[in-house]
Amino acid sequence: MRKIKFLLFVVAVFGLCRSCTKLDSDVYSEITPETFFQDDAQLASAASSAYTTLYRWWEDMWLMDMPTDQSAMPIRSNRGWDDGGRWPAIVRHDFPPEDGLFNGAWSGYFGGVSSCNRLIEIFTENVGADSAIVMELRALRAFYYYTLLDLFGNIPLETSFSEANPTPQQSSPAEVFAFIESELLEVIPNLSEDKGATYAKMNKWVAWTVLSKMYLNANNYNAGDHWAEAADAANQVINSGQYQIEPLYFTNFMVDNEGSQENIFVVPYDKVNTGEQFGIIRRATHQSVTGTLDYPAGTSWGGVSIQEDFYNAFEENDKRRGMFFIGQQYTIDAGPSWSAEFGFFYQNPSDEYRLIDCSEDVDRFVGVLDQLPPEAADCNVNIVPEYWFTNDGRTGYENGARYAKWELETGPENTALQSNDYAIFRYAHVLLIRAEALWRQDAGNAEALMLVNQVRERAGLDPLGALTEDALFWEFKKELAMENHARTILIRYGRWLEPWFQKEQQDASRNLYPIPLNQLNANPNLEQNPGY
Repeated sequence: MRKIKFLLFVVAVFGLCRSCTKLDSDVYSEITPETFFQDDAQLASAASSAYTTLYRWWEDMWLMDMPTDQSAMPIRSNRGWDDGGRWPAIVRHDFPPEDGLFNGAWSGYFGGVSSCNRLIEIFTENVGADSAIVMELRALRAFYYYTLLDLFGNIPLETSFSEANPTPQQSSPAEVFAFIESELLEVIPNLSEDKGATYAKMNKWVAWTVLSKMYLNANNYNAGDHWAEAADAANQVINSGQYQIEPLYFTNFMVDNEGSQENIFVVPYDKVNTGEQFGIIRRATHQSVTGTLDYPAGTSWGGVSIQEDFYNAFEENDKRRGMFFIGQQYTIDAGPSWSAEFGFFYQNPSDEYRLIDCSEDVDRFVGVLDQLPPEAADCNVNIVPEYWFTNDGRTGYENGARYAKWELETGPENTALQSNDYAIFRYAHVLLIRAEALWRQDAGNAEALMLVNQVRERAGLDPLGALTEDALFWEFKKELAMENHARTILIRYGRWLEPWFQKEQQDASRNLYPIPLNQLNANPNLEQNPGY
């Protein structure tokens, strides 16, 4: 119910944000301070419009997760997911500034900044600069700026709306880091501590979590070591007593997951009340969901998959392996389901329900099947972690495990949209942040080891006897897989530039994405990031 109330607030004022795609955007609305901003409910409703930018969070997996050592986007048997070389280029870290992925992220998050700036001015005039609603919006604006910092590095800082500079100058990553830090430290004492009343909104614990992640990655932004600050910020959340590790991992990813005691900051997707895009079914599942989950034909496009090495990095007894569609697939009669403890499984995987389909790959490889292993000619829909390539660079749609981390509803009445709340931050992430920050200061720190083993225990894994950098790296990667943190983790550990599946060694210029060409053309004060 909390989620629905929030979403209705968003829908009521949704138009306020949709026109905010630039720092200097005009806004047209019938809502004015004289007619609307009269009580707390109205203030909350109007402020909710600043959160609509977050609905693009899943879409930005193209930049946060897909070009990493976790995901893959190979050209498929019908040459799907080539699109003139666009997707192979992103996978190779050949990032063209004209690509709409970069402009979409830049415009989207600066649109969020603009919405916050506009509302901060309105609320400051009507209820005061020190009001709780202004503090909340400043914290949200800081989160948007942190996202932009992480992606693009050299970005403009603008805190005005009515007097915004239409061609602002860029600030360095260290300067943006300092601004975000100052903003959050200033507003945190005035933010709400009630996580229930602020579900899917900025509260004190969300703000501390943003700070802890930024501190942990401070070296990514040329801001120097901030290990102690990262540990202390994470400890604010831990000591709050507001959150806890859910005993069962997939509780956090079910359709009805707003009761999770672990999810700290979420995007409340709701396909009925907002119709916003949590499009995991369309982009990151296998086409067999048409038969497996009884979806309409064409619901899945079968593109994004998992790299073989990443899938194989999971131990067989790791309960988190249930986040993958893998192996023989069956029809809806086999009872596809999600367990809160083990993830995806079939209740009755009987041979009579095997999914048979030759048209997807076998028929498309006519004349080149001899270039593939014999099992490639099997019409059973059997998703395998490895990739087989033809001489012209194509692979089958059945190659590569698929995303099954979020419970998917079944039945032909379902669409490509989902209603799961998408966790941007979880308590397990905070535990790992504190663990790494402590370990960076003292490799023998007992608390750091205890925190990592707490996360591993939930996954059904044996405790570690000692922490190493490699062990920490893999706990972050596995625990937070598919949650849009992989790129930042790889950069922090110095592994983002390394060669992996379909990607060669890169130079340090690829640590930042290019400033979008559209933005360079619109603002002569912007300079392209080095290397582009």
